[in-house]
Amino acid sequence: MNPTTKSRILRALSERPGETAARWLRRAECEIAFARAFATLPGTGATLGWTAAIDRAQALLDGFDPNGGLWGLSAAVRAAEAEMAAIGAAAKRYTIHCVGHGHIDMNWMWSWPETVATTHDTFASVLSLMEQYPHLTYSQSQASVYALVERYYPEMFAKIQERVKEGRWEVTAVHWVEGDKNLASGESLCRHLLYTRRYFAEKFGLSAADVPVDWEPDTFGHANTVPTILTQAGVRFYYACRTGGGFDHARVGAERPRLFWWSGPDGSRVLVNRESTWYNSYVNIGDNIATPAVEFWRETGLSDWLNIYGIGNHGGGPTRVEIDYYAEMSDWPVYPRVVFGTATRWFEKIEKEILTSETGTDADRDAIRVPILDHELNFEFTGCYTSQSLIKQANRFGENYLEEAETLAALSSRLFGSRAPREQLREAWLSVLFNQFHDILPGSGVRQTREHALGGFQEVGAITGSIKRTAGIALTAGIDTLALLPDTPEAAEERALHAAGQANTPFVAGAGIGAGDSGYSVASGGGKRFRPVVVYNPCAWVRSEPVTVTLYDTDMDPSRVVARDETGAQHPTLFLDRAEDWGHKKLTLMLMARDIPALGYRTYVFCEGIADVETPGVTVGPNETFETPCLKLTYDRFRGGFKQIIDKRVNEQVNEKSTPFGAWQFVTERERGMTAWVLGEVADRPLDLRSTSYSVVGASRNGGTNVTTGAGIGCRITQRMVVPGTESSVLVRTLIHALEPRIDVTAEVDWREIGGKERGIPGLFVAFETDLAEETVNPRYETPFGSVVRTENAGQEVPALRYAHVEGNLATRGREKPYGFTVLQDSKYGHSWDDYTMQLRMIRSSFDPDHAPEINKHTVRYSMYFHNTPATPATLTRLGAAWNHPLIVFPANLQPGDGATPPSRSFVSVINDNIVLTALKAPEDGDGLILRLVEYDGIDTEAVVTLDPALTVGLTRAEVTDLMEKPITDASATWDGATLRVPVRAHSFVTVALR
Repeated sequence: MNPTTKSRILRALSERPGETAARWLRRAECEIAFARAFATLPGTGATLGWTAAIDRAQALLDGFDPNGGLWGLSAAVRAAEAEMAAIGAAAKRYTIHCVGHGHIDMNWMWSWPETVATTHDTFASVLSLMEQYPHLTYSQSQASVYALVERYYPEMFAKIQERVKEGRWEVTAVHWVEGDKNLASGESLCRHLLYTRRYFAEKFGLSAADVPVDWEPDTFGHANTVPTILTQAGVRFYYACRTGGGFDHARVGAERPRLFWWSGPDGSRVLVNRESTWYNSYVNIGDNIATPAVEFWRETGLSDWLNIYGIGNHGGGPTRVEIDYYAEMSDWPVYPRVVFGTATRWFEKIEKEILTSETGTDADRDAIRVPILDHELNFEFTGCYTSQSLIKQANRFGENYLEEAETLAALSSRLFGSRAPREQLREAWLSVLFNQFHDILPGSGVRQTREHALGGFQEVGAITGSIKRTAGIALTAGIDTLALLPDTPEAAEERALHAAGQANTPFVAGAGIGAGDSGYSVASGGGKRFRPVVVYNPCAWVRSEPVTVTLYDTDMDPSRVVARDETGAQHPTLFLDRAEDWGHKKLTLMLMARDIPALGYRTYVFCEGIADVETPGVTVGPNETFETPCLKLTYDRFRGGFKQIIDKRVNEQVNEKSTPFGAWQFVTERERGMTAWVLGEVADRPLDLRSTSYSVVGASRNGGTNVTTGAGIGCRITQRMVVPGTESSVLVRTLIHALEPRIDVTAEVDWREIGGKERGIPGLFVAFETDLAEETVNPRYETPFGSVVRTENAGQEVPALRYAHVEGNLATRGREKPYGFTVLQDSKYGHSWDDYTMQLRMIRSSFDPDHAPEINKHTVRYSMYFHNTPATPATLTRLGAAWNHPLIVFPANLQPGDGATPPSRSFVSVINDNIVLTALKAPEDGDGLILRLVEYDGIDTEAVVTLDPALTVGLTRAEVTDLMEKPITDASATWDGATLRVPVRAHSFVTVALR
C-alpha cells in the first residue's frame, strides 16, 4: 500500500479500534506483496491476468476513503481479495509449515545455572501454550536440554514425555548438543549419535527412524565428512543456517541453494534445508512469511516451505502473538495454506516428492530442482579455530584420553574379566560432548563458560586416568619381569630381595605426579636397581617412538642406564634430568622404544649396564649443527627454529628462506569487533621472539672452545625466548632423534597479554617456511574421519584436527622434486598456508565476550615430519593419531609371572595401510568387542584385522552394525576366531561387533 495512504487511514481511524485496523491493513499488505511475488513464478502473472488483478486490488485500497470507518476498511480489503480470487485459489495449493522452536545456547553468555533456568522457563512456556492452543507444535534439539530437565525438573520432564508421545512435541536431537562440526573428532561425532539415540530410545521410546533430523542452525561451518557419519545413524535430513561465507570469509564452492543434497566423500547424502530467513523469529523475516516462501518455491519447484519461529538464543520459544498471527493467516483467502507442523513431516513430504521426480520423466526431473553439493560447508567465524585455547586443549585431551581408556577397559574386561566401566565412560564422554557446543568449543563464551568446561574436563581426566591405571595394573600383573633380569651379581641380589618380600613398592615413589590433566601419574616402583616398565602402544600398528621414563629413588648412574628388553638386548637411554618431587629423588631418561607391537606392549627393565643395541643416532657438530640418518640441520640459537634443513634422501635444502623453519613469531591483530569470532588484520610485520638462553642435552662440550660435539641416540635443545615488548615468554624444548625424519617440540608458554580495543589482539604463531613452489602446493587438512585439500583460501585461517600437510615441487637449481612436510600437534586447530609458509596459530588474546581468556601457562606439543615421497591421507592420519596418543608407560612389579602373559604382545593389528582402527571398545549392551575401521585413501577395501585369540575367547560371530551398535542386514563380515575381514567402501567406515 502507498505509505501516504496507509498513514492517512491510520490517522483517520486513530480514535477507533486502531489495532483492528492495523490487522486489516497488515492482512491486505501481506496478501498483495505475496500476490506480486507469487505472480512471478513460471506460468503465472501476466499470462493469467494476475498482474492486472493485483493492480485493481491495489487501487481499491489506495482509493479507500477513511470516512468509511473500520467497516469500510474491511469491505475494501475483502473487495481487493475478491479481485485476486484466482491467485488465492492457486496459492492454496502451496503450504507454509510453521514449526515452533526455542534456540537455547548452552553456557554462551551465561553460566550453567542460567542455562538450566533458561531451559526450564522456555519449556514451561511451551507446555503452557500447548494447553491453550491444541494445534500448537514445537520442535526441540539437543539431548542435553532434555537431560538437564530430567535431572532438575522431573515433573516437567514427565509432561514433555507426554507431549512427545502425542506427536506435538518433536524431538530434533541427534547430537548431545548443537556442536561444532569442524573441531570435534570423528569418534566424538559418533558418540554424539550413539549416546543421544540411546537416550531417546530409553526415555521416550523413540527409534532412529523417529528422529531423522539433525538440527544445526547456529553451527559455525560443517566438515566435508559429516554426511558420511550421519547416515550411519539413520539421519536423513539436515537443518542448517551458517553454511560458509560469513563475515567475508571465503566460501567453499558456489553460493548455497536453499535446498540441496549434501554428499559426503563416500557418496552418502542428507537433504539440507539452508535457513534463509534465520532461526529466531525476531530476526530478518518480518510480518510476511510468504514472500521468502515464494523464493524457495521458485528455486526448488516444490510447493511446501518450512518456517521456523520462536524467540531464541537465550531460549523463549513461540509467543502467543506469533501463534495467534499464524492462526489468523490460515484464514486469509489470498495466501498459501498456513499449518502448524513439524520439521520431520515437512522434510518427509518434500523428500518423497524429490525422490519421485528423480525416478520420473525428464519433465518431472526438471520440475523439481535439488542440486548436489559434495564439499565442506565452510567457512564461518575463523577466529573460533583458535580462541579460548584452554578449552580446545581440554577437548582434544578429553577425546584422546577417552579413546585410550575405553580400549584398555575393553582389553582388561575380555582378558581378565574386569568390570566394564560403561557408566563412567558415558559420564566422561557426555562431558566432552557437551563442551563441543558451538559457543563453547569454538571459544565464543564468557568466563563462566570456560570455568565450567575446564571443571568438567578435570572430571574426565580423573575418570579416564583411573580406568587406565586399573587396566594397566591388570595387563602387567602376569608378566614375568624377573626373567628379564641379567645373570649378574646385582640381579641375584634383586632376586633375593624379591624372595624375601622386600621388592616392589609400586606407586609410592612419585605418587600422583604428572596426573594433573590425565589422572595418570608417572609413579614408579619395582626393585631396587632393576625397574621394570611396560611400554603400551594405543595404536593398531607397530610404532617406534621416543619415550620418557621417570625412575624414583634410585642411585643408578645416569650414564650407564640401559633398557633391557625381553630378548636380553640392552638399549641405550638419554639422560634428561635429575630433580626431586615431594621428598623423592627423580631421574628422567629417554628411551628410543623401537617396534612396539600394534595395539600392544613391550616390557623393559631399566638397570645399569652396557648398551649392545645399535640404535640410529644423532651427530652434533659446531655452530648448532645436527645430523640424523635423514636430515642435516642447523639451529638458529638466536631466533629459534632451523636456519637450514637438508634432506639427505633427496640431497636438497628444503627451506632456503629468510625465516627459520619453525620460528615463533608475535603478531598483533587490529580489532574489528567480535574478537573471539573474527580475526583482525595483522597490524605490522610479525616479530621474531628473542632468545635469552640456549642449551643442548645429549651432546658434550669441549671445555676449551665451548663447542658442542658428540653423538648419541638423540639431542634435546632447550631455549627460552621472550616476546618483544611484553612480559610473556616461551620455553621451547626441541628433540632431534633418528627414529623418524621428524623434529619434535614441547613448548611452555607463559602468556600474560590481554587484548583491547586500543592495543589490538596480541598472539603467537609458529611459521614453517619452505622452498616448495607455491603454485604446486595442495595443502591437506584432517577432518573428522577424513581430510580435505584446500587450494582457494591462501592466507585465511582454516580448521584442521591433528595434522596439516603440504606437498609440492621442491624447486632448487632448476630441478623439480616432489616433497612435503606435515605439522602435527596435540591441541591446536587454526592453520593457514600462504606464500611458502604454513602457520600454526598457538594463542590469541581475544577480549570479548571473555576479556582475558588466555592469561595462563600453556603447554603444547608439535612435530615437523618430512616426506621425500607423496604421503597418503591414511599415512598422515596415522602420524596424527600417533602424535596424539603417545606410548604409555605402565610401571610394573618384579614378579615371576603367571606363565600365560608374554613380555611382548600385540592385541589388535590392522593389516591394510589405508585402514585405521579408530575405536576398540566394549559394546554398550552385552559382552564382546566393538571395532570401528575407517578408510582414508579412497579405495574400496576388504579390511583385515588380526586379534589375539585370548582376547576373543567365546566370540563366535561378527556383525556389521550402525553407530547405535545395531546389526545392519545388508552388510556382512567374516570372523574365524583370529582374523576379521570386512568390506569398507572408499572414504567410509564400518563398525563391527564381535559377539
